[in-house]
Amino acid sequence: MSQRVFVEEYETPRHAEEHATLQELALSLQRVNLTLILSGASEASEERKQMVRVASTHLLSGINTLVSILSLTEKLSLRVKEAIALSRVFYETALVTAFTCVGGPERARRAELYSVYKTFRNQTQAHKAGSFVLRVSRVARLSRKDPHVVAALEMFGGSSGIRPCFEESREEMTESVTSFDARAGLLFGGVEGMIHEVSSEIIHGSFHGYTLFDSLHHGKGEMEENLSAHHEMVFFAVSLSIAALSRVLGRSFDLGDTMGDLERSCISSLLPYVLPAMAAQLRALYPD
Repeated sequence: MSQRVFVEEYETPRHAEEHATLQELALSLQRVNLTLILSGASEASEERKQMVRVASTHLLSGINTLVSILSLTEKLSLRVKEAIALSRVFYETALVTAFTCVGGPERARRAELYSVYKTFRNQTQAHKAGSFVLRVSRVARLSRKDPHVVAALEMFGGSSGIRPCFEESREEMTESVTSFDARAGLLFGGVEGMIHEVSSEIIHGSFHGYTLFDSLHHGKGEMEENLSAHHEMVFFAVSLSIAALSRVLGRSFDLGDTMGDLERSCISSLLPYVLPAMAAQLRALYPD
């Protein structure tokens, strides 16, 4: 008889509905990405094509993360802990995408060249483990004379410490997005406050990061309710991140109708969870 480690799983109508909604949002995001790629084919300038290329690549990354979240949360279980960590990945991907878009061609070019720069700089790595030094070298190597490498080194420098793609903090990125679209900045700020502290505890492996989810402080019925509440956090973080990003993409690439529909879908999915007065305000902002 085979044995394996497992976690207890729960099924509730509420969770099934949330999961189905996230599935639909993931599919909508994929359709949006295809629309963005098609719009890029008609762009006249190479700079605009580069902006589309960078934005669509970010979107694909976010979709992949969302698929992983959906896989982990098909049923309620302790796997929602890792889903919350991935929700932060999804949120930060959406924020960086928006920040890159509002910065125009310059930030898009910086994002692409950073990938070249990081690949080139990491071709040979040395790691110290006790008294040993391990060197790892790539077999297929980029030449320093490659035009893209030259441009990347000119932008980021060839000194000893590898520089980040963007120097701005998440707060500064949110401020930049807010200057471009105040509502998008508000939505991103809400996700930051909701998800970041909890996800940090999980990602950094703290004791508290586990006790938030396990049964040390909860009975059997309470455990199911606790996991459901945490999944609701995932649901809100993903939905609000998509809504915020939709606003930025709509304005950046003249896709207002398509992105507006996606934004409204995100907000509509959250209405049953908010107080009646707030729901009325949201309906006024997002009329049918």
